[in-house]
Amino acid sequence: MVNFDSIKGSNTKVAFHPQPKGIIQFIGGFISGSFPQNSFKHLFQHLYDKGYSLVVYHFPFHPFQFNHWSVAIEILEDLYKVRFKIIKQLFCSTAKDQQLDFYANDHNYFWLGYSLGCKYILLLEILSDDYDEFQRRSRVLSSCLAREDIEKTQKDIKRADCYRNSAMENISELLGRSCSINPFIRDQPSLLLAPEINNTVQVVNQHISLFSFWDFPNRCEIQCLIRKSTEIFNLMALISFDRDTIAEDDVAFLDCQLQNREFQPFLHKVLPGTHNAPLEPNENLVSCIDLILQELRQRQSQGIAKTVQCK
Repeated sequence: MVNFDSIKGSNTKVAFHPQPKGIIQFIGGFISGSFPQNSFKHLFQHLYDKGYSLVVYHFPFHPFQFNHWSVAIEILEDLYKVRFKIIKQLFCSTAKDQQLDFYANDHNYFWLGYSLGCKYILLLEILSDDYDEFQRRSRVLSSCLAREDIEKTQKDIKRADCYRNSAMENISELLGRSCSINPFIRDQPSLLLAPEINNTVQVVNQHISLFSFWDFPNRCEIQCLIRKSTEIFNLMALISFDRDTIAEDDVAFLDCQLQNREFQPFLHKVLPGTHNAPLEPNENLVSCIDLILQELRQRQSQGIAKTVQCK
């Protein structure tokens, strides 16, 4: 069974693989994300067996949190702190320099979301789109959100940047060399499992969107943000399930919107199962996740090479 280490002062737990080929940062769905080690024990075990270290975020159980962008920033802040504590733990152990370099390198990290957890990854990706001379993020936010909501989001953005800068300073001081962390999840591959934007649950044969009236951003707003964010989501992929009646509308929307990104073809695999398939034993799902993440890593490397050539 996978052994997770608790990180003091954090909502995240970490399973260190002795020879990791990648580090998966996982965000679960509504309710299941509060109990991920029990809910996803089969998934985590198989991913660990495939050679991945796991960084698993635990949601504090507060279903009445309606500002999803604020939640996304809280998750990111927690993972910034965890990044430093991981490296500090390795630095203070008998770890080789190679292990330190691996965990300090932004490009060894993947994002894996399930259900509502995918919404947080999408929001963090949208916030990644403002680090060039065109200031695309500001234009996208202005075209989709009300002014007061933009001001609210800007405060969260500044808070996240402060945590990122603090993590970079702490890691650089610890290692005695410069260490950078990309803003938000820029240039990090992400894979969405049964992505669900609207807090939908199934009661008998009815689908109910919980608290969607108060959600920020709501379904229409986030769809607008995704449509307008034409330069990002290049390292994103989907896995959906053929009997998933909860996420089917969001899957169809994302599949349509992400078809024309930089890397082709867009990676979308449809597997047998319902919305709860990732919570069940499923080795085919894990093999599919592994193959997609490795393909995204290849695309990530191509993107880095392009960047280097352009300088």
